[in-house]
Amino acid sequence: MVADALGERATIERAPARPVFWRIALVLGVWALAMAFCLRDVIASGFDLGFGDRADGLIEISILEHWRNVFHGAGDWRTPLYFHPYGDTLGYNDGYFLFGAVYSLLRLAFDPFWSDTLNALVFKSIGFFSAHALFRRGLGWRPNPALLAACLFSISNGLGLQSVHAQLQSIGLQPLFFLLVIRAWRAEVAEKRAAAILWAVGAAALLAAWLLTSFYMAWFALFFGGAFAAAWLWASGHRRPAAIWTLTRRHGAVFAAAGLAFAIFSAPFLWVYLPKVVETGAHPFGDAQNYLVMPLDPVNVGPRNLLWGWINRALLAVLPSKLVVDEHASGFPLAFFALFVLAMRQTLRRSGAVAPPASIPVRALALSILGTWLLTIQLGPVSPWRLIGPIVPGGNGLRTVVRYQLFLLLPALILVFEVLRERWEGLRIARPAAAFGLVALLVAENINLQSAADLSRSAQRAALAAIPPPPAACRSFFVVKARAGEGFYKKEIADRVYPHNVDAMLLAQLWRLPTVNGFSTFNPPDWDFASPRAPDYLARVGAYAARHDLHGLCGLDMRQSRPWTMLRP
Repeated sequence: MVADALGERATIERAPARPVFWRIALVLGVWALAMAFCLRDVIASGFDLGFGDRADGLIEISILEHWRNVFHGAGDWRTPLYFHPYGDTLGYNDGYFLFGAVYSLLRLAFDPFWSDTLNALVFKSIGFFSAHALFRRGLGWRPNPALLAACLFSISNGLGLQSVHAQLQSIGLQPLFFLLVIRAWRAEVAEKRAAAILWAVGAAALLAAWLLTSFYMAWFALFFGGAFAAAWLWASGHRRPAAIWTLTRRHGAVFAAAGLAFAIFSAPFLWVYLPKVVETGAHPFGDAQNYLVMPLDPVNVGPRNLLWGWINRALLAVLPSKLVVDEHASGFPLAFFALFVLAMRQTLRRSGAVAPPASIPVRALALSILGTWLLTIQLGPVSPWRLIGPIVPGGNGLRTVVRYQLFLLLPALILVFEVLRERWEGLRIARPAAAFGLVALLVAENINLQSAADLSRSAQRAALAAIPPPPAACRSFFVVKARAGEGFYKKEIADRVYPHNVDAMLLAQLWRLPTVNGFSTFNPPDWDFASPRAPDYLARVGAYAARHDLHGLCGLDMRQSRPWTMLRP
């Protein structure tokens, strides 16, 4: 994002030449260590555990299996085989499109659970290598800082904790998107118009595919990009309409190409999701209130962080647990946050109405981070975010706003390394032991003893293998109980909605047989499939079948000696 500075620098500092082989070996070695760090619980389990849990993890795998079926020509891409007979139901949840493409390739060699885990590894690796390319080639950093920043981006405490939500792994696309934008701008500044258009179209295509994969992170990219553009105009002195118009005309071809490409490539996303926004009304502000950024969340790293978890545990003694755990544990570790504050202060204290050219993008970066972060803060019942839904397109599609802190890690890394690079070099030369200690601290404070890998491959395979296939007469099915010996799931509200619905979703995709069950961020208008052990559950299923004129509907209840029964009209 430090675009103008890229045009200004005629030369880029380079480290003394080393054999290319050793540089590549070092990068690959750090990547391997970073990935081992991220997958440490998976590795410790003998590759039995995968990211996610019994609920969200299986929902994700069912959507990935949906894409596998689509790529095999066995399904409508807009309509997974749950919530039958409703169509276009992909829009009730994240689309997982790019995840599904990678997963489908992995499924050529692996089962659903290993494929899901390896899918996470692929996107974590994309994040590492694209971050390294962004820092080295896009921003021109020296090799060691670029490698350290790529490592810190990959092993983030917050992202590690939130890996239970698979869609957040799409943050691996963030540095790639930034790199494409920077390449487009550099080519435009160099008056290489054709190359600029190609890079810009590539960025637009990636962003559109990202929207169809993980709405939150892609929307954050649009939100942050808009804020950065506004901050850049302010910092560069383009504050009057005439100046903005002149700038737009000068670069209009690239802007137009990117806009047109984004409109074309995002058409599938809009086709699926706009009708669902109209149907559901998206999320009212009340849904987001418990998921806004609390004042201490910027440094909230969870109660089991190795170095700073004691702070969270102390807060748990005086604050409601929902304010300091779970999704709220997405902040920066304390040492990195201190460096971030130092870099922010050094950037914004510069005097003058207009920043010097070389510092314009850095100041714009700082302003956009600070401004957008403040918009997500909640103080009691008051938050600026209340205005975002009505004003910013797509803003009411967000509920867990605190996830924005995960998105801000990469911009914060860029700011810290851009602003403090000279100090770092001075420390490295004058006091190498202190520099090494700082690096060790920045890495160690991302160690968290809480695991996000809670989905046992062996347990899930055994449970699914015990289920007999549906009778030939089945044209669709519902689930009462898919696992005979399974006990209570977590807490009452979760037990009522998750186990049977989630199992039905995955079985539907594996059998390529539709199910009326399902559970998602949003559900169809007459969805009524909670509490399968309630006396009226079969009556509710029967009423649904009658309303939708379903024939050949069969039910699965593994507690019975004959698990499959046909539902009679």
